[in-house]
Amino acid sequence: MDRRAIFFISILFIYSVCIASIELKITMSSDEQSKKLVQDVSSSIFSLAPENVRVVIEMDGMARTVNEKVDVEERLIMSFFATYDATKNVYSANWSESERIVYSCTYSPKEERPYREFVRECAHYPLERAALRLLSKNRFKKYLRVTYHPSVDEYTSFSPDGKLFAFITDRLGGNRNVALLNLMEGTIRVLPVHGSSEYFPKFSPDSSRIAFQGSLHGFWNIYVMPIDDHAKNIVLISSGSAPAYAPAWFDANTLVYIQDTEGGNAMIRATLTRRRSRVNIEGFDMVFSPTVHAGTIYFVGLKEANFGIYALTPEGNVVCVEDSFYNEHDPAVSPDGRYLAYSCNALGYYAIWIKDLQTGEKWCLTEELKQDAFYPSFSPNGQIVAFSASEGFFEPDIWFVRFFKPSDSGVRSSPPSTGSPQR
Repeated sequence: MDRRAIFFISILFIYSVCIASIELKITMSSDEQSKKLVQDVSSSIFSLAPENVRVVIEMDGMARTVNEKVDVEERLIMSFFATYDATKNVYSANWSESERIVYSCTYSPKEERPYREFVRECAHYPLERAALRLLSKNRFKKYLRVTYHPSVDEYTSFSPDGKLFAFITDRLGGNRNVALLNLMEGTIRVLPVHGSSEYFPKFSPDSSRIAFQGSLHGFWNIYVMPIDDHAKNIVLISSGSAPAYAPAWFDANTLVYIQDTEGGNAMIRATLTRRRSRVNIEGFDMVFSPTVHAGTIYFVGLKEANFGIYALTPEGNVVCVEDSFYNEHDPAVSPDGRYLAYSCNALGYYAIWIKDLQTGEKWCLTEELKQDAFYPSFSPNGQIVAFSASEGFFEPDIWFVRFFKPSDSGVRSSPPSTGSPQR
């Protein structure tokens, strides 16, 4: 890990930080037929702006501001212009910075997607621009919503060197691809793979490659690709025609993943040279979502319609880690091996919970959001948990929350004791 990355990690994930704000200074204009669109986009921006982002929108000679009292450390200046082509029945919208168009989108009322999604696509650019700037400068408090696009943004993974963050998005042509967020620069780059959809990206221990579930050969397989020249050097890891999914790195040269069988599914261990063997796990109807820490494989086990989280130790023993009425999913282990993050429905909606594997104490990280949250992952130093959360009618977005313990904030330290909701 180079000095710049070490410095970035040391400052990015410290809880006690000086929170300064960004100002979004936006000029909005349109032709007569697009005035309502501009008004809807401005309302969306105002309603979603992070608490430490001041938004100033100038439109029709008037200015409106939200979060007016926050101190501004940095200003982002941009403009938005919308038009309507009556011949084609198409709305067109552009975002510009420094007189250069940086984002464009179109919409026709004849499309199947709702108008609200076009409004959100228009609004996402300045919101995401500000959020990524806050992230790269560590200017957020407990939560930071990172993405705002109406597309699906989910399945989170930090690179071990602390430089990159991967997730899956379908913002590029509607196809699911791996997206890389540069944590130091605050930029997002999509890695398209022609003819394939991707799920479950996972960084290799040396941060140079990504394992993923993809459909490059017409059905679900496990692949590994380098970050550089990604589409030219994809390696197929799984075999057979049965769907394979949810890869995790066991070590620098070995993966574990799940593959369907005639009687259910099985966990498979495979090397990068494609030597494969079945992992011996008994007593479950099916298994899902493996993740590995220090030779122990944590996974979701299904027994008689109940989901719980278990661990397969290096000695071959299966240990119950968390199994309640609330159907635990998506296990992730902190870098020091002490804490388990997972999603469950203990509050009546899916939230991200933490379990201290030493003391057994449990607490909720995302209770205040009141949104279904899934797919947690820890930052390399364990001080941030990333996850995806759904808002209303929209698809999931990426969020970051600072890791904390119940003693830090007086949060709920155990789930309710009654009820048996199902996912």
